[in-house]
Amino acid sequence: MIWAISGVLALAGLVFLAVAALRLRAGLSQLRNGLDRVNDRMEQAQELQERLNQTAAAAQKVTGSFPGK
Repeated sequence: MIWAISGVLALAGLVFLAVAALRLRAGLSQLRNGLDRVNDRMEQAQELQERLNQTAAAAQKVTGSFPGK
């Protein structure tokens, strides 16, 4: 009888471990997807910063060509 209870508890523990492992894998997958999105957004922000810097440089060049008062 004790062996049966021990076996059932051990099996239940393995089931809980398996469920926890699956949930952890799913969470890690979501985290990986989130990090990929963050990296994409960071690349977009860098591109926008470069374009902004180019536009600001062009604007300064144009305003510098106007004669002063």
